[in-house]
Amino acid sequence: MNNPPPGMSELPEMAALALRLADTGCSDACREYHAVWGFLRLFGRLPAVTADHGFLSRSIGEAVAAGARRVLVCGAADHGLLAYVLAAFGPTGPRPDVTVIDLCPTPLAVCRAYAGLHGVAIATEATDALRFRAAPFDLILAHNVLNFFAPEGRAELVARWGALLAPGGRIVSCTTLKPGAAPMSRRFGPREAEGLARRLAADRADSPHAGLIAEPRLLALAAGFAAKRVSWNVTRIEELEGYFVQAGLHPEMSIGRNPGGMTRTSQGKKQRIGVVARHAQGSAAK
Repeated sequence: MNNPPPGMSELPEMAALALRLADTGCSDACREYHAVWGFLRLFGRLPAVTADHGFLSRSIGEAVAAGARRVLVCGAADHGLLAYVLAAFGPTGPRPDVTVIDLCPTPLAVCRAYAGLHGVAIATEATDALRFRAAPFDLILAHNVLNFFAPEGRAELVARWGALLAPGGRIVSCTTLKPGAAPMSRRFGPREAEGLARRLAADRADSPHAGLIAEPRLLALAAGFAAKRVSWNVTRIEELEGYFVQAGLHPEMSIGRNPGGMTRTSQGKKQRIGVVARHAQGSAAK
């Protein structure tokens, strides 16, 4: 990446904002997750959306160039995916009509703040993605969302995306593929959680942004984050493709390099899968 990925220069401000908001905005289920997420990124422990920088930049840019204006971001840990959307439109390009949804209001507030810094007003809704209803969208985006759903929920979610997609529109989604993994697994064992906390503290000490969070609080949040992280794993590319085909969509799959992550077990056989999907009957449209 010759230029910094979009949203990185604002990351210190957004991480500090999420930390402040999480105490009151989050439920017990996601408080540590949203409070520490920005610092995992800021201190270099978590690639997040930058793991798929090339795919996201290219796929979103192509959709905008083809005329996409109405955009849905489905699921938001922070402002990361929204940053790619606004970068694709640019400061002098057409004005986007963006909606961001998530169960929790904390990342939605972070997204509104980020959009405001760029002079863009966005719509947000704290809602279950399976129940979300709206006028059709030209572009639907999701990054590492499917692993929050059991297989039957994943199928239902992709079908919901298909129902929300305008004729000629496209879905852009990134998912981690874990061949041979159990259907559901904990993200961190006790030793990995301890290692994450130790390395995160060292990363903080070396960062110019160390003053944004005290080490004891960072360690407590990292421990809570690790204790609650579970994933519903996608283990076969055919499985992932099938969700889109069953929803009447035509998916184009691309396999990217796994960049690693917060633990050594983030390496292994994992792959990054990028999907661009359109309605099967209109896959040649814009």
